[in-house]
Amino acid sequence: MSFSNSKNFSWFVFALGTLSALFFAVYTDHRWEDWYITFRASKNLSEGLGFTFNMNERVHSFTSPIGTLIPALLNFITHDDEAVIWSFRVINMLLIGLTVKLVFDLFSTNIKAAFWPALLVTLALVFDEKSIDYSINGMETAFMLLGIVLLIRELFISTVLKPLRLGLIFAFLMWSRPDAFIHIGSLLLGYLLFKNRSWEHVKGFFQGGMLGILFYAPWILFAWWYYGNPVPNTVLAKGFTLTPESILNRTLHYVQSVFMGLVSSEAPFLWIFAPAYYYFDSWPFLMLFIMKCITYVAVFLWVIPKVNSNARFLSFAAFLVASYLNVFSPTIYPWYIPAVMVICLVSIGCAVAQPVMGMVSERRKWLPIGTLSFLLAAQLWVYFGGLIQMRSQQDLIENGLRKKIGLWLKEESKTPEETVFLEPLGYIGFYSGLTMYDYPGLCNTKVIDARKTLKTESYVQLINYLQPNWVVFRPWDLSKASKVEANSFWQNYDLAKTFSQKDSVETLNVYGRNYLAYDSEFIVYKKK
Repeated sequence: MSFSNSKNFSWFVFALGTLSALFFAVYTDHRWEDWYITFRASKNLSEGLGFTFNMNERVHSFTSPIGTLIPALLNFITHDDEAVIWSFRVINMLLIGLTVKLVFDLFSTNIKAAFWPALLVTLALVFDEKSIDYSINGMETAFMLLGIVLLIRELFISTVLKPLRLGLIFAFLMWSRPDAFIHIGSLLLGYLLFKNRSWEHVKGFFQGGMLGILFYAPWILFAWWYYGNPVPNTVLAKGFTLTPESILNRTLHYVQSVFMGLVSSEAPFLWIFAPAYYYFDSWPFLMLFIMKCITYVAVFLWVIPKVNSNARFLSFAAFLVASYLNVFSPTIYPWYIPAVMVICLVSIGCAVAQPVMGMVSERRKWLPIGTLSFLLAAQLWVYFGGLIQMRSQQDLIENGLRKKIGLWLKEESKTPEETVFLEPLGYIGFYSGLTMYDYPGLCNTKVIDARKTLKTESYVQLINYLQPNWVVFRPWDLSKASKVEANSFWQNYDLAKTFSQKDSVETLNVYGRNYLAYDSEFIVYKKK
């Protein structure tokens, strides 16, 4: 099929991306933990109770400004929790559709790839499980995906850079996630190294960067004034243990793991295309091996001189962002990944699709199609496996456990000022309405201060210091404490109730079951 017959196909691809997200949302109704962390702050803001999670302290308890302000506006309009989540989902579905369309148009118009390679790259994005799931479950993923693709598109189409457009894209990405400057810088550096090193481009990038800072400045100034710190508390809490020594050790371990990953089952880039939380060891080895091969190719295309410059600069950018996450992020959370994945996907597409135009042999023309078909098949495997996994997750764990614990605590507590120490903050914090002492301190600086004062990450030591009214543990949390710590805990707390879905999870026959098993039981303790 030629592109002269495929212009209208672009809107079909838009609809396909939107419907993929809609299907995932309707089938799973997946609502991520962090959605309820963000939405509690959004709801408090829209109801005039302060832009924070706990009522008694101004804490920057969310990461994405745009992902928090839009739900606040939706709640102000609707005053209905269900209407907010579904309205936000619709926005994200449309953003996914637009992103998919832009990728298809990029390959059809700018890269001038053949029809089938362009379509296969686009379908690999349509069925990327993490991109779809974390766009419909309340995270900022769709905004990041759109911003990254807009920036890639701008780098492809602009023979003369337009600083204003660049600045708007930069600001959009920063409003989506404050660490997006890493993605921006990686793409620009890769472009300068492998594509165009002219002074005009350096000048254009600098001007765009200054405009981006200007457009993002209102949020920085507001956060500095309102919270006393422009850096989100989520970043401060998660990065508390990072020191120069730990960063050096993590870097050395990362470099070692890059080479060890070639011969071991684990690899530092496997997560880019692998299922969310794949490391709970309930996904097929063959699937993970395929994903590892794909990601190693994607992040190291830049070292191969014969690969075209578009593929190389994107691959180098993906390598830089992946390296940043491996070294600086305590855990590579699944909603961080699609922004790296889409860079890898376009890079692979450029590498295999662009040579098609210059090939004479019909047999060789099918090689890119075969390669991309293989990638799409792997994506579909993960997509449908994740679809069933996340439906079970929502039914058994989120609704069947965490939501119930939150509602139970609300009934059992006497005042909203009662405090709860826990790690899974979202559902329990939202539905209980109580004051949360969460680990590592996303919504409460008292926990971060306690970690600094005690120089410990021990839950029991923190609990004995903070003395919350309630404690929510997974079964093994208390067993990690020393005998002295455990005895001091028992002197202050009684077992109140056990919530369990262990038997139901054990009967499941789904990919990712071990991930569900991790959260299949919680024990609630009450202060004597």
